[in-house]
Amino acid sequence: MTATMAEEEPPSSVLAAVPHRSLSGEVADRLREAIVTGALHPGEHLRETEISAALQVSRSPVRDAFAQLGHEGLVTLRSHRGAVVVGMTARDVEEVYTLRASLEGLAVRLAIARASTDDLGRMRALAERMPASASAISPREYAELDVSFHDLIYQAARHERLYACWAMLRSHIFRFLLARNLVNADFAQVAKTEHSELVEFIAAGDVDRALELITTHLKEAYERLIAGYVDSGKGIAVALGAMNGRSALGAMPPGEPSVPLQEPAGS
Repeated sequence: MTATMAEEEPPSSVLAAVPHRSLSGEVADRLREAIVTGALHPGEHLRETEISAALQVSRSPVRDAFAQLGHEGLVTLRSHRGAVVVGMTARDVEEVYTLRASLEGLAVRLAIARASTDDLGRMRALAERMPASASAISPREYAELDVSFHDLIYQAARHERLYACWAMLRSHIFRFLLARNLVNADFAQVAKTEHSELVEFIAAGDVDRALELITTHLKEAYERLIAGYVDSGKGIAVALGAMNGRSALGAMPPGEPSVPLQEPAGS
């Protein structure tokens, strides 16, 4: 062994423990929440100094959070000028829908092959929590349950890269679903029945009927959203903005994010 090799420290001696949740991740959660619910408006300029002051953190985790949200497509980064909240146009909605349709078809196929009894039990339980009447639940709560149900399908697929692709779309999809629910009073009537049916098709291994249902389910959700707007991007901004008013970012640490990013089961 050479002197150089003998003097090298083992990796375990120089690597510190990774915290369960980084501060930049918490900042990103808080900003993501404000963006997808419309509290931060499309086109709004986010400045590091203002955000760090509002959240009572240094500028470094804010800068890292901006980078993460930029990667997710929720903000556009401006060199030395912070970030700008991205609006959602009809083309954005169409692109997210077509990509999701492709991903979810694969997720359903894999879930049929790989879902455990526990996976199916969680899907059934969540589908049962979704009331059939919009008067029994708020548009936001229903959107959260809706996204969480589909999250379970991706988890049951046990495909980490597929789940990562879905995770990149989740915030956009929640944004769309919330806007759709705010302008469509019948938002709860269709999804509950279709979610319950989808679980049973997956459990039965019925690939054809499961794929037919998920295709129709996503297509009709997309059409109901688009039908509510002349200019979809403007409509989403107005609907969400009317619900929330102005942003009210409070000091860290925040509570749990409304649409938490979960790790794939069994990973």
